[in-house]
Formats: sequence, structure tokens, C-alpha cells
Amino acid sequence: MRVRRSWLAALLVLAPLSSAEAHDARPLSVEIVEEPGHLYRVRIGIPPSVELSNRPTIEWPAGCVPGEDRAGVPIGFSSAGGVILCDGSLEGRTLSFRYPAFNPSLSTVVRYSPVDGAVRMAVLPPDASEWIVPPRPSRARVAMEYLGLGIEHILGGIDHLLFVAGLLMLAGSARRIFWAVTGFTLAHSITLSLSALGVLVVPVAPVEAAIALSILFLAREIAVARPQSLANRYPLLVSSSFGLLHGLGFAAALSEIGLQSEELVTSLFSFNLGVEVGQVLVILPVLVVAWLASRGSVARHFRVWGRVRPALSAVGGYAIGIPASFWSMDRVIPLIL
Repeated sequence: MRVRRSWLAALLVLAPLSSAEAHDARPLSVEIVEEPGHLYRVRIGIPPSVELSNRPTIEWPAGCVPGEDRAGVPIGFSSAGGVILCDGSLEGRTLSFRYPAFNPSLSTVVRYSPVDGAVRMAVLPPDASEWIVPPRPSRARVAMEYLGLGIEHILGGIDHLLFVAGLLMLAGSARRIFWAVTGFTLAHSITLSLSALGVLVVPVAPVEAAIALSILFLAREIAVARPQSLANRYPLLVSSSFGLLHGLGFAAALSEIGLQSEELVTSLFSFNLGVEVGQVLVILPVLVVAWLASRGSVARHFRVWGRVRPALSAVGGYAIGIPASFWSMDRVIPLIL
């Protein structure tokens, strides 16, 4: 019982105070597809968090101008993309990404698909505004880039993190936490892989709505704190079931980036590994504080938490449930109307 109270105390101390907006740190995405004759079709994905007046533009190398369609009609280039015609290959040349005012702390994901099929990809941090198009990437480079993308996605995905925090709070003991987190990891790895490979195709909007509802369900179970409830008795079952949903959410983010066709297994494995690393970065501090809270004189300090355990459960449940309620309404209502 004392250990369970220590987990609860640690979670309440370290629980993130997040805004109600999930995935607000999605990167700027730029996709460049080369066609014969050094014609490049460009698609730019700008996150909703970027204001209209601050939409970024691409500065192309010398010798690149707005291109023409197949009928020879000139095509303009806007913030959403367009067609560019260059006097040669883009390899070894520099692309610049400029914001009119400032970069709102967004990374930039660039995907370049030349006619030879060897996709190049880069993840630029917010302080990097230029990219030199490289030659064919190595397997190690692909692995590191997708590993970073996985870590960035989970750390920026407040909804997923709150679900993991709820699992820790619900499970309580070290053994139950281990099995709950393991079940969540295995389940979301399965659906992430199946969806990313195109074996399982599910619309994104219902998945995001179901993820929000899963967090709301978990928050209620924590707040009510019924020992005989399904979630309290079988946290592994709950974490595995909802882990399947969250895996589809991870796959939706990966689909925006795209998989390296030549390094399919490497990029998929590395992205999933990055998600797991991101989870560990969040879980480990909680476990450390909980362990300290159960030791010696530190434990005596935290015993006061056990006297108000029902109130603490309610606070933890509401801390998770309030943003989950907002996400649920924001994602479910558009599906109904």
C-alpha cells in the first residue's frame, strides 16, 4: 500500500501541466518529387499553429524557376507548394526555409524523391533554416533520422503522454506498471506496423477521437478509484486494448512523414524505437521519484499523502480528464455534425 501511495505522489508531483492542444508541435513538412527534365513537384504541409501572416517560403537555388504543367502552362508557386523547374539536379544544392517573422519553434521535415527512387530525408531543428540536398543516404542515417522523429512525436503528443501517465497512476505497484506499459508498447507496435505498411487502413479522424475517449475513460477510472473495476483489476487488458488505438495514431503521424522505400524496415523500426525512447524519458523520472518516496526518511515525508489518498486520486483523475474532455469534444463533435 505504501508503494502504491508513493507512485501516486510521484505522478502528482511530476504530472505535466499541458495546454489543451495535442500535437501542437507538429513539424513543417516539405515533400519534393522529381520528374524527368529536372521538374520538381513540391507539397508544403504547414501546421495549424502557424499564423497566416507567418507562413514560411522556400528559397530555391539559382537556376530554379516556377515550372509548367504538361500542357506547357506556367504554374505559380505558393505557400502550399507548386512546380519548380531547375537547370540541373538538386543534389549538392541548398534549399532555404524562411518565415516572414520568426520560426515558432518548429522542426522541418524534408522528403526529397529523385527520379532514381533513392529517397533523401532530413529532420531540421528549429534553429536550422537551410538544407543541402545530400547524395543517397546510408542505412545508419535513415535510422537516426527516424529515431529522432519518433522521440519528437511522443514528446510532442501530450495526449499519448497523459495516457501513459494515467497507466502509471492506475497500476500503482512496480510489477503492475511493468506489465501495463509492456502491454501498451506491444499493442501500439503492432497497429503502428500494420497501418504504416498499408495492411490496416483506418480513417484518422475516428482514431483521434477514440484516443481522446480512451484518455477520458482512464481519467474517470483514476478519479473514481474503485478497486473492483475492470481497469483496476486488469490494467494489462486496458493498456493493451487502448494501445492498439494509440498505435494507429502513431501511424497517422508517420504517414505524414512517409517511410523510406529503400529502407522500409529500418525506418519503421527506428520510428517505433524512438516512440519507446520518448516514453522512457517520461516514465523514468516518475519511477525515480516514486522509489525515493518509498525509502527511509523520504518515505516518512510522503506518508502524509496516504492520508488523503481519495482526494489525490480525484486530483490526478481531473488533471488528466480536463484536457481529455476538451479533446473528446473537439474530435467527436465534427464526426457527428
